[in-house]
Amino acid sequence: MNEKNYFYHGSISADIVELKASSLLHGTSKKVVYLTDNIPYALFYIWDGKHNNYDRKFVTGWIKNNIACYEEMFSNQLETFYKGVSGYLYCIEKSTDILSVDGREAMYYSETDILVSHAVHISDIYHELMKLEASGKFKLFRFNEQSEEKQNELIDKSAGIIIKSDFFKNDREKLKFYKKYFTAAWERAELLCRQK
Repeated sequence: MNEKNYFYHGSISADIVELKASSLLHGTSKKVVYLTDNIPYALFYIWDGKHNNYDRKFVTGWIKNNIACYEEMFSNQLETFYKGVSGYLYCIEKSTDILSVDGREAMYYSETDILVSHAVHISDIYHELMKLEASGKFKLFRFNEQSEEKQNELIDKSAGIIIKSDFFKNDREKLKFYKKYFTAAWERAELLCRQK
């Protein structure tokens, strides 16, 4: 398979033959299907809602200089969300109907449904990402390898989200997700609110 000839779309779902334009294009009312030419970035979107107790995707990743990057907001985040998770990398032949997303490196979209060329089954997303990291195609910013100052900055960032949302009182699923995985941030948010 020549990687340069394809765009990619990651999904937990099997047997997709056509990708539907059902997502909103950022800042517009257009319905699109998102694609990337960066395999590790596509793998971030193979999200298992049952495994993670959260049906909405939660991706703290981006692409810079054609390298997919992922920043952990808590200890072992990548492993927690992706180890033991399997899914599919859907390959779509490049065409002029697929347009680049403004201001987003290696991100593309189509306003029409797209036929899948073929799919590659990935048995363990975490292990695949570790192989890609070893080959230099993926950069993981591990929480545990950050300075204490940076760790506190990341915890504060999540605590700020928790406080701003009023502890997700109107979003039970998000409340359970944050409380389960972002324990240090949740505790800090509670402490900051008590100190007010």
